[in-house]
Amino acid sequence: MQAKVPIIGSTKVSGRVQALLFNRFFWLTLLMLFPAIDYFLRNIMPLPLVSSLWDEGLLVVLMAICGWRIVETNRTLPPLKTPLLAFTLMGLAYFIFNLNYLAVNIEGFRAVFQYIIAFFIGYYILSETTQLRDVTRTFVIVAGLVGLYGVIQYILGVEVPAGWIDSAETVRTRSFSIVQSPNILGSYMVMVSPIALGLALTESGRKRWVWLLLFAIMLAALVFSGSRGAWLAFAAALGLVTMLLDRRIFIAFILVSVLAASFVPTVRSRITSLISADYLAKSSNDGRLNRYMNAYDKMRDNPFFGEGLGHYGGAVGERRFGTTYVDSYYFKTLAETGLLGLSLYLWLMASLLYGAYLIWRRQKGTKPYFLYGGIFAGLLAVIVHNAVENIFEMPFMNTFFWLLAGMMLSQPFLSKTLPEEAAPHE
Repeated sequence: MQAKVPIIGSTKVSGRVQALLFNRFFWLTLLMLFPAIDYFLRNIMPLPLVSSLWDEGLLVVLMAICGWRIVETNRTLPPLKTPLLAFTLMGLAYFIFNLNYLAVNIEGFRAVFQYIIAFFIGYYILSETTQLRDVTRTFVIVAGLVGLYGVIQYILGVEVPAGWIDSAETVRTRSFSIVQSPNILGSYMVMVSPIALGLALTESGRKRWVWLLLFAIMLAALVFSGSRGAWLAFAAALGLVTMLLDRRIFIAFILVSVLAASFVPTVRSRITSLISADYLAKSSNDGRLNRYMNAYDKMRDNPFFGEGLGHYGGAVGERRFGTTYVDSYYFKTLAETGLLGLSLYLWLMASLLYGAYLIWRRQKGTKPYFLYGGIFAGLLAVIVHNAVENIFEMPFMNTFFWLLAGMMLSQPFLSKTLPEEAAPHE
C-alpha cells in the first residue's frame, strides 16, 4: 500500500491563509479599500446581498477583533464618551416615542449611528504609533489612486449629468472618479490630502516625494471636482491649521488661495457664479437656500424633537417619504431631531475636534507633529463641508471620518516605537 506523503507546501499555504484571516490589519486594509471594493461590487460584478451588505459584515468582523482588543489592552473609554452616549440615547428614544414609524426610525437610526462603530475600531485596533503611520500611508495611497482617476476623467472630458454644472457656467466637466458625485470626491480629497501633506513633512528621502506627488494629485482632483463646498472646507481647515502653525505660512496660504480663485479658470468660474445674483435667485427658489429654509420650517413644527430619524432631508427620507436632500447634514439633523438633537450632535463634533486638537498640539517638537496636524485638518474639513453637503449620507465617507477620529484619539495609548518620537516640548 502506497504511503501518503504530506503536502508540505499546501500546509504552509494553509497556515499563511489562516494567519492572514486572523490578522487585524488584513481586515483593516480591506476597510481602507472601501470605495474601490464598493464600486466593484455595485457596478462591475454585482452580487445579490453581498454588494449591499459586505461593508456591514466587515464592520462586524473588525468589531469582534476590537472586542478582543478591549480585553487585552484595558484601554480607558474615549474622551468624547459623554456626548456620544447622550446622542445615542436620544436616537434610541425615537423607538419609544414614535412607534407608528418604527421601521423608518430603525432605518434612520442605522443611517446615522451604524458607521460610528468605525470610531471604536479606530480607537481600539492599534497598539503602536508605527501602525498608525502605516494605516495612514495605505489610506493616502488609495485616495491618491481614486483622485488620479478623477484627474484622468477631467483630462478626457468625461461627460457628466447636466445637473452637476450650472447652466450659466462655462465649466465643461467635473471629476467624480469612482464615487457617487463630484461633491463626494471633493470631500474625500479634502479629508485625505492634508494627511498626505503631513506624511510628506514627517518623512524624508524618496518617500517624501511620493507623498508630495499624491498630495498634488489629490489637490488637482479637488479642483477638477468643481465642488465649491469642498474648496471652502479645504480653505477653512488648512487656513486654521497654518495659522496655528505659523502666521507667515498662513499669509502665504491666503495669497495662494486668492491667486487660485482669480486665475485658475475652473475655480474662478465656479466662485463667480456662486456670488452672482442669478445663482442667489435660483438657490432661493429651488436650491440650497430654499432647502435650508424648508428644513428650518420642519423644525418649527416640532422644535425640540424634530420630525424623527429618517423622516426628512436624506436618503431614507427620500426613499420613504419623497423628500429632497437638504444639502446640509446639520439642517437635516435639525429637521429630523430638532434643537435637542442638533445641540447634542454639535457637542459631539466639538468634543471630537477639541480632543484631536489637544493630541496634535501635544506632539509639538516631535517629527509626527505634522502627520497628526494633517489628520486634524482632514477631520475639520469634513465637519465644515457637512454644513453645505450631506457628506455623512455616503457610507465610506462616514466610515473613514469616524475611523480616523478613533485612531487620532487613541494616540496617547499607543507605544512610541519611532525613534523620532521624543518627548514633546513646547
